[in-house]
Amino acid sequence: MAQLKATIRTETGKSRIRKLRRAGILPAVMYGHGDPSVMLSIPAHDFMMLLRELKSKAPIVDLAIDSVGTTRCVIKTIQRNPIDGSFLHVDFQKVHAGEKITLNVPVIIHGTPEGVKQGGMLEQLLREIPVRAEINKIPEHIDIDITHLKMGHSIHISDLKVPEVELMLPPESAIVTILTPRKLAAAEVATPQPEAAPAEPEVIKEKKKEEAVTEEEKPETETKKKEEKKK
Repeated sequence: MAQLKATIRTETGKSRIRKLRRAGILPAVMYGHGDPSVMLSIPAHDFMMLLRELKSKAPIVDLAIDSVGTTRCVIKTIQRNPIDGSFLHVDFQKVHAGEKITLNVPVIIHGTPEGVKQGGMLEQLLREIPVRAEINKIPEHIDIDITHLKMGHSIHISDLKVPEVELMLPPESAIVTILTPRKLAAAEVATPQPEAAPAEPEVIKEKKKEEAVTEEEKPETETKKKEEKKK
């Protein structure tokens, strides 16, 4: 579990808070369970390193506070300067052991899908999944092996098995899918053009008969003309 050191903060007021920030100290607060809020000071550099460590992990941290001890917390809110992106303030919510909470857990996929090797395109639809469980049962991330995934197939929430954790999305929600390229999809749905039907042989025979009759009538016509001339 990620850890972060903090000290109790007594400074209040805008001018004193600005002075802390200039000294590289990040003001923070810890609250939860109806207990009084505790004002804290955290080295800004340590917090930045913590976020790097928590990349692709659930934002759960053991906060080690001088003279208080270690408290497991969830990072609830991070305020940043809209101009330079520097940290302004952090809120921590403490969580007791055995308490159930809802938290977004990152999704990490592993492997090269069969569908990609066949020319398909990988699309990850969900990069985080909201889950509900006891704080000690929430995984840092959810790992999914996509090696077997074929073209046109998907992995859904219903395909995941996370012990003692409730997944807070509909079972039919797709997490990752292999898209079929447009060219291949077009080739699959295209229907072959029917070839022109050959001419019926009967029609050809009729034409030949007509031609034959015409040829037979020619001598008869010529004979009639000769007889008329003799007369």
